[in-house]
Order: sequence, then structure tokens, then C-alpha cells
Amino acid sequence: MLTSFFGKSNPINYVLLSIVLFVGFLSALFKGLIPFSSSSEILIASGLFLLLVFGLLLLDFVIRKNNLTGQNTFGILIFTLFIIQLPMIYESPNIIWATLFLMLASRRFLSLKSEKNIEKKIFDAAVYIAIAGLFFPWCWLFFIVLFFAILWNTTLETRFFIIPIVGVLIVFILKTTYHYLIDNSFDWFFMQRGISSFNFGGYNHLGILISSLLIGLFILWMGSMRLARIPALPKKERSNAWLIGISLVTTIFIAVLGDIKTGAELLLPLFPLAIISANYIEKNEGAGPVEPFDFWFKELLMWLIVIISVVLLIM
Repeated sequence: MLTSFFGKSNPINYVLLSIVLFVGFLSALFKGLIPFSSSSEILIASGLFLLLVFGLLLLDFVIRKNNLTGQNTFGILIFTLFIIQLPMIYESPNIIWATLFLMLASRRFLSLKSEKNIEKKIFDAAVYIAIAGLFFPWCWLFFIVLFFAILWNTTLETRFFIIPIVGVLIVFILKTTYHYLIDNSFDWFFMQRGISSFNFGGYNHLGILISSLLIGLFILWMGSMRLARIPALPKKERSNAWLIGISLVTTIFIAVLGDIKTGAELLLPLFPLAIISANYIEKNEGAGPVEPFDFWFKELLMWLIVIISVVLLIM
């Protein structure tokens, strides 16, 4: 049973999910989505695969460090299954990099409630978001989530709101210095702007359409269920639950407003969606008479995602 197997945190789970990611990588390779004809292309493609494995482990670390779910691997399971449904992400490495830096930023601001090293955590989160914006300009919207984190998890001191500005300035100075030394130019700043495209023609492909519909259904269903249950959470857990919800909404806007409409942009909301979905799957454990139905419903739901993922792999 999937819910029983991934309801525990065992080393074999991480090995298995890494293998699944590798199978997805091979599928993208055979479909011609990954250039693999020279040593440099092989190195780049291998690096992108390793970045996704790192993202998988990073997501698990963020979940455990902040107690966002129980002691299970549902979050990284869902994250992995959706990733292999989106082989086109290998054609958009900037999306992968941007997503990883947003995850690193989330790691920092979700730990603000511990009230330790607050200034450093805010600064680190701001730097990560600024770097993500260099890869995908609309990622700058993620500062909205950071400011909510400051409002909810810190005392309202002016310096906490100034620190993100300092972080952005440092990234700007380093980037400008690099281009001045390498290109002898400051033109990068004028080229770094958020270009939008609302041409969803790429979604006419059956595989992308199925994946986007499934992710959309998960967002609507899991998101609404999680939102309804936040008031019932212990007070110390509510702020991070709200932050995950705001992160999901913000990353959806980032994906919609961006200029990439190949399906690769769906990677952006996957990490908050994976956490919210894991919360749903693990809920109501030991809920008396409803437990059998609840268990089988979750089991069928997980198998549905697995089956769709396998079908899309071989399409």
C-alpha cells in the first residue's frame, strides 16, 4: 500500500524516489527534450538532474526542520510524481534554478518562528529571492511571502523590513560588478525585466494538458481543504500554514505572469503544493468510523497519480 509505505520515513523511500526521478530524466532524454550529443551537453543535463535530486532532499529538509507534516514522505513523493510528468522542465533550466532558490528562501523564513538569528534568516531569504529573480524576474513577487513571514513571526521592528532591501542591493551590486568586469557594460539591468506571455498554445499537447489539469485540481481541492482547517491548527503552526498557502498562490501568479508557457513553469508551485497535499493525505489518522473510507480514498488517490505519471512517461 502506497500510503503505508510512504507513511514512514525510511532510507529506501529516498533511494526509490531518486530512481523514479532518474527514470523521468531518461524519458525526457529519449523524447529528445535534453541535448545529449556533446560532453558539455551531457554535463549540463546531468547537472540539471542532480539539481532536481537536491530539490527533493531540500524539500524534505524544509518539511522536517519546520514540522510542516508528520514523519512521512508524502510530500517528496507527490513532488517527484509531478516532476516526472513535466519532462519539459529540462528545456528551461532557469525555472529549475529559480524554484530551488525560492525553496532555499522558504527554508529561511519558515524558521523565523524559532526567534533565533532573525536578521540573518531575513537577509538570507531576501538574497535567495533576489537571485531567483535573476533567473526568472517574476520571482521577485515572492518578497510578498517574506514580508508576511516578518509580520507574523517577528516583533514589528523597522530594521526587519530594511534588511530585505539590503539583501537585494548586495545581489544587485555583485551582479553589476560581474557584468562590468566581464562585459564592460551595465546593460544587464535594462534587460532584466519581467516579460509576460499569455500564449498557452503549448498546452494543446495532451501530456501537458493532463498534467496541468491534475495539478490544477490538486491546487483547488487540497488548497481549499487546507485553508478550511488552518483555524483548527495549534496557534504555533498557523503562521507557517498560512505562509505555505500564500507561497502557493504567489508561485501560481509567478508562473502565469512569466513568459514561459511550455508546462515547465508548473514546477514553480509544486513545492508548496506538495506540502499542502501531504497535509491532506495524512489528516484524520485514527478518526474512528470514517477511517476505512478515508484510508482507501487516499490510497486510490495516490495510485491515480502514479498511474497517470507512468502513462505520461511512456506517451
